[in-house]
Amino acid sequence: MAPVSTPAVLLRAHDYGDTSRILRFYTRDRGLLSVMARGVRGRSGKGATTLASFASGELTAYVRPQRDLHTMKDFACRRTREGLGRDMVRLGGASAIAELLLAHAEHEEHHELFDTLEAALDLLEAIDEQGVPGAALSGLWVVTEALGFAPQLDACVMCGAALDGEEMGRFDLGAGGMRCPSCAVDGGGPRMGPLARAQVLELVGGRVPVDLSHLRQHLDLVAAFLEVHVTGRPLKSIRFVRDAFPEPSEAVG
Repeated sequence: MAPVSTPAVLLRAHDYGDTSRILRFYTRDRGLLSVMARGVRGRSGKGATTLASFASGELTAYVRPQRDLHTMKDFACRRTREGLGRDMVRLGGASAIAELLLAHAEHEEHHELFDTLEAALDLLEAIDEQGVPGAALSGLWVVTEALGFAPQLDACVMCGAALDGEEMGRFDLGAGGMRCPSCAVDGGGPRMGPLARAQVLELVGGRVPVDLSHLRQHLDLVAAFLEVHVTGRPLKSIRFVRDAFPEPSEAVG
């Protein structure tokens, strides 16, 4: 069988036996791909570093149809992303993004999702310390949108009326977006003003708002949205990220 090659990001690794590991990649051409990497445990130096979580490179594997686990031939790393380990928020944000993909991504090509993943991890690694919480939030939102889910923030989910820049509405979690003031009279979730709505729009667009505040509330919103519309269960990494976020009095951005 001829091996196949594809750009890939290593999302998670598990030890197997005495010398091997099971590696779970998100690939540009084949979506989620799990491979057995034989004889890689016990390596030291560069070989071990290149198989660290969130590394990007060219994966070459023997892929057999109708199988869930394949055999790795080689992984030519081009970026280790060691910087994601500099602090707990970077690491937690990257872990949450990886968990989201492992929970919902498909075993088929999705170039936009792959490119979005790489861009989100690159931003999270490179951004200055003040911007890290916002980059973690944005990474979750942009991957969610690339998966085909996004909150409706510019028009009412009930009546379709456009929301102007001054209206206070409510975020209807079940409906996946904002209710206008008229449709929010009988409830519909937590209140959300124009500033918070604009900040979420920026985060979904891959940008970190300069004046981003209420970090934990923003994280609670994306976590609840994911649980209801994407994963069907809480992401374990979200709790880790929330604990690592600055306290309200220490808010950054």
